[in-house]
Amino acid sequence: MKRKVLAVTSMLIALNAFAAPSLAQKVTLRFSAHWLSEQRRPTIARIIDTWNQRNPNVQVEYNGVPFDQIITKTVAGVAAGNAPDVVVLDIRTSRQRAAKNQILDLSALGADQIKSGFFPNLWNTGTYNGKQYALPFVTDTRVLYYNKAAFKEVGLDPNKPPKTWDDLWNYALKLDKKDGTRYTRMGFHPNFGEFGYEGWVTNAGDSLWDKTSENPRANNATAVKVLAWMKKWTDKYGANNYAAFKASFGGGAQDEFMSGKVPMVVRNGNYLSTLKLNAPNLSYGFVAVPTEDGKQDGNSSWGGGFNVEVPRGTKYPKQAYAFAKYLATEGAKVWAAEQNDLPGYQVARLANKNPNFLKLANNLKNTYVSLAPLYAPTADTVVNKAVDDVLLRGKDPKAALDEAQASLEKQVADAKKDAAR
Repeated sequence: MKRKVLAVTSMLIALNAFAAPSLAQKVTLRFSAHWLSEQRRPTIARIIDTWNQRNPNVQVEYNGVPFDQIITKTVAGVAAGNAPDVVVLDIRTSRQRAAKNQILDLSALGADQIKSGFFPNLWNTGTYNGKQYALPFVTDTRVLYYNKAAFKEVGLDPNKPPKTWDDLWNYALKLDKKDGTRYTRMGFHPNFGEFGYEGWVTNAGDSLWDKTSENPRANNATAVKVLAWMKKWTDKYGANNYAAFKASFGGGAQDEFMSGKVPMVVRNGNYLSTLKLNAPNLSYGFVAVPTEDGKQDGNSSWGGGFNVEVPRGTKYPKQAYAFAKYLATEGAKVWAAEQNDLPGYQVARLANKNPNFLKLANNLKNTYVSLAPLYAPTADTVVNKAVDDVLLRGKDPKAALDEAQASLEKQVADAKKDAAR
């Protein structure tokens, strides 16, 4: 009998060791994100330190990678077999990596069990062919910031910010300031800040893509109208003046808004943290992005954000998913409280009671979460060229967008052929 008990015990130990080797195995996960600044790095360090204290057998090491390099380096790492175990990447492009089998199916690791805790529109950014490949971390919304002191200086009521495109034009006329022929202050330009041409197309009620984000509509009537409107602003200031003025913007406290060069600008909601750090005495307000007719709807602003992904090739998929889950849930609470970013995890928003944060959260009802086109990874380059051709080189908006449409159609057709092989 004793032999039987020993045999059964030995078998159970062996089975347990086979089923859950991670319980006894000490591993180090490599985690990459783009947070390198003095403003953001302390927060992610606190989130990681808390995890490491709780999980002595699964330690996380952080590697900060510049934002404009992190996707390229991650994808190259997947191909070379040395990608990080967990990574935070652009929310708009998760589906592209899922389609190319560059990130793991998290549904197989239990992600579907936590789906109900996230906002559906954000959860869907990581869904591809019915499976979940990414967990939402943060999203954002863009608003119009305005300098109250500049408003008072020119006789504008700081309690009556602009609501329409016409308001923007008329307010800017008063806010413009010149020294001889040189502009020292430009009241507003729709291509300053963080909204961009596509943001204004969305604001006007349309899109450069169809509802599937697969087929381009870059030369639709609304897109042409918006680009012509942006050209009107550049013509007002002069293309050379516009370009030189934009090139003069610095970083930190020397950006266009904090330096006083542009008293109205559309920026991300988390710019509040930047203002608190770099310009604590600046008198400013923020409101929903003005629309053509002054009415707000679900497309008046646009949001992006970041998802947590597990690149293909990790040696520790279960541990990597466990950290990804922690980051997207508990970590999101810390991030929301300290960075004023809007978390994808619903209850994490309760961690921040700041009235400005709640005001931003309320603007999400006016915000469209933008997704990158599935079959045109360089679409932004094509569209940006069209915008520059019009604003800087005086090209006709319709002609520029017709060229962009043809280029995008070719990109999509070629990509679909490659995907079918």
